[in-house]
Amino acid sequence: MIEFWLIRHGETVENAAGICQGQTPGTLNEDGIAQAKALGEYLKEEEFDFYYSSDLLRTMKTTQEVTKYHPEKEIIPEPLLRERYLAAWQGKPFPKNWKELDLPEGAETAEDLIARAEAFIQLIKEKHDGKKVFAMSHGGLIRAFWTVLHGFDHDSYYHWDAPKNTSISRFELNDDGSVKVVARNLAEHLETVQLEVKDKSQNGWQL
Repeated sequence: MIEFWLIRHGETVENAAGICQGQTPGTLNEDGIAQAKALGEYLKEEEFDFYYSSDLLRTMKTTQEVTKYHPEKEIIPEPLLRERYLAAWQGKPFPKNWKELDLPEGAETAEDLIARAEAFIQLIKEKHDGKKVFAMSHGGLIRAFWTVLHGFDHDSYYHWDAPKNTSISRFELNDDGSVKVVARNLAEHLETVQLEVKDKSQNGWQL
């Protein structure tokens, strides 16, 4: 059995400004840094065997606030955990009244994200049986993980609420292929954090 903990990065300057990040680096804003620090404090007693992170700046910086309590551990950068590639939209404001099914040419589809989530799950199953694995990712890809790990059909990808910044989802990946959902979108560590605006992560998908 693998204990799999899946976490979203802290809020970024681009999130708050309505900028499409996609696979650009992204920069944590003051609230995002506070969220990341609260996450690190919340998880400081948890002993993970491996720390994976999307190799984008916003995820790596959030993960560093967790691993600073465990300096003996290295962060493993993993491109499979990146946000959805959004082609010509990246670095620009989202179009007004955009719909998720109406994406620019060359953007990754929900099917592409689900395939990446499945590939990462297969990777840790092959490498880390019996271990406790931490993975820092992004809102778009986390919904793909939720879809796969709940055993839902692929169209369910579009029905999830947006993951909260630094929210935690936990799963037990059993040897027989079954999955136990322990928690999804948990963010109780943010209850003591004073943010400029509460629940900003619910305003759009912030990709």
